[in-house]
Amino acid sequence: MHLRIRAVATAIVVATVGAIAIPAAPASANVSQGYVAGSGTWTDDWNDEGPISASTRSYNNVVAMWQLILWADGYLARSGVDCRFGPATTAATRKWQTARGLVGDGVVGPRTLSRAATRLAVYEGEGWFYYDGAGSNILHFGRLADGTWDMSLGIDLEWRALSYTAATFSVCS
Repeated sequence: MHLRIRAVATAIVVATVGAIAIPAAPASANVSQGYVAGSGTWTDDWNDEGPISASTRSYNNVVAMWQLILWADGYLARSGVDCRFGPATTAATRKWQTARGLVGDGVVGPRTLSRAATRLAVYEGEGWFYYDGAGSNILHFGRLADGTWDMSLGIDLEWRALSYTAATFSVCS
């Protein structure tokens, strides 16, 4: 009888410790959802996004987001923001990646976006964020209740969802 009680008690302890040791699942997005999105804490939403590149999803609002990050960090002219992942964006991406100790392959995937996300901070409350680029360049983002991210071309200008399938900003030519 004591052996059975001890076995049950051991099983309960193992199950409890196991449940405590298993971390909460990180936000999980999928490009097939069509948007930059996440759930739970916002700090890991960009860790599973992409890829975008000159040959993969090369014309959309996520490319505009990436180009604005490159602009904010001084790697791309503001006039280069056109939602197209062309040669200038590829070259700027390689430089940006190399400067941050990443493989400079010109492909913006989870590692690159995760590194960019370290520059995100909360702006004026829940659901509002900013990217603090080099110098005085700042980008503004929102995270909607469903976890979808959006972005503005300026603090009060043209908010659009960060879509992998549509290029809807006015700069998208």
